[in-house]
Amino acid sequence: LPERLTSAGAERSKDREVMQAQDMPKAVGEVAATLSWTRNNVKSKGSEAIAWQSADVGKLLYDRDAVQTLNRSAAQITFDEDNSIDMGSNSLLIIKQMNHDPVHHEKRSFMVLVDGDLHGHLGAGGKDSMFVQVSTPGAMVKTRGGSGADGTVDFKISINPDNSSTIAVYSGSAAVIAQGQTVMVGANQATVVGLNQAPLAPGELPDRVHLKTPSADSAFYYRDLPPKIRFAWRSKPSVTGFHYILARDSYFHEIVTDEVFSTDRFNHGNLKKGTYYWKVSAKSGTIEGMFSETRQFNVVRDTTPPSLQVRFPPGTVSTGRYILRGKTEPGARVFVGGKRVYTTKTGKFEYRLKLRPGMNVIVVEAFDGVDNVAYRSRRVVSKY
Repeated sequence: LPERLTSAGAERSKDREVMQAQDMPKAVGEVAATLSWTRNNVKSKGSEAIAWQSADVGKLLYDRDAVQTLNRSAAQITFDEDNSIDMGSNSLLIIKQMNHDPVHHEKRSFMVLVDGDLHGHLGAGGKDSMFVQVSTPGAMVKTRGGSGADGTVDFKISINPDNSSTIAVYSGSAAVIAQGQTVMVGANQATVVGLNQAPLAPGELPDRVHLKTPSADSAFYYRDLPPKIRFAWRSKPSVTGFHYILARDSYFHEIVTDEVFSTDRFNHGNLKKGTYYWKVSAKSGTIEGMFSETRQFNVVRDTTPPSLQVRFPPGTVSTGRYILRGKTEPGARVFVGGKRVYTTKTGKFEYRLKLRPGMNVIVVEAFDGVDNVAYRSRRVVSKY
């Protein structure tokens, strides 16, 4: 068994949740959902199976099937093109059969979240509305999107270490039921439900984070060692932490870093060449606000020397002085005989040479921002 179910206490908790799932209406043999995306170690187990197995993308999920993500893993479960559930790390979800009510033009999905967290998205499209009910150890969450609803519904449900449940709604609304009491959680609100307790009154989510650096479409160049990139953002002082995600794709499937920080900055010094995307959300206790905008930047490995053109004096001169002129790429540093030479914004430069009688070796070097070097040299005989 995966490590999160090895203890007897975890097994008993799982069994209780499975029994709750069995109390729901059952329609055997019909597909409930599809496992549309996975990252790292994701397991699944059929309702009648004993052992967990690796879950592959495209796997069909049926009534009472369970899906589990392990450490640094994630999965997406899709009901149709408009409605899906994203599972975070260390999560266990039991899928119930999707029922269809043709009279009310409604699709109904029932789930049990045993551990971890899920982020649900119910689209506004489709001819039928989508009703979703998620049971947690201490609460029941009901929400509806699609046709006949107010529009798109985005929500997140998390099981906390003390088995309390945090329910955040980013758009739309959800009903949270516990101990015979119901609270309506609207857009940009959240509630917390303690085990064997009624839901707390909904409160506002933390404000969205403002990203500072790197700016959108920034480029970071390096030759040998990856550059150190400083990430910084800004939020109100009342927040207790920040959820930072860095990925190789705009869908945040190819995760590079997924961490919670207590400070509003982070340095990363080991990014390979390529395009990256990042975003940050603010946390207040167990409640997480909406993510910031998504920003893109590029890490570029540059091993090409800068361009360098030099107008040297002829091989033999009858003077001891000569104005050396040339051009390199903008931003490059130029040295003549080891001495730094001023360059214009377009890369032009000039240098007053002092030639000794006899043989002179003139060396011109240009270094770009990552220390790729180009050089030109000429032997010049001065007769004066």
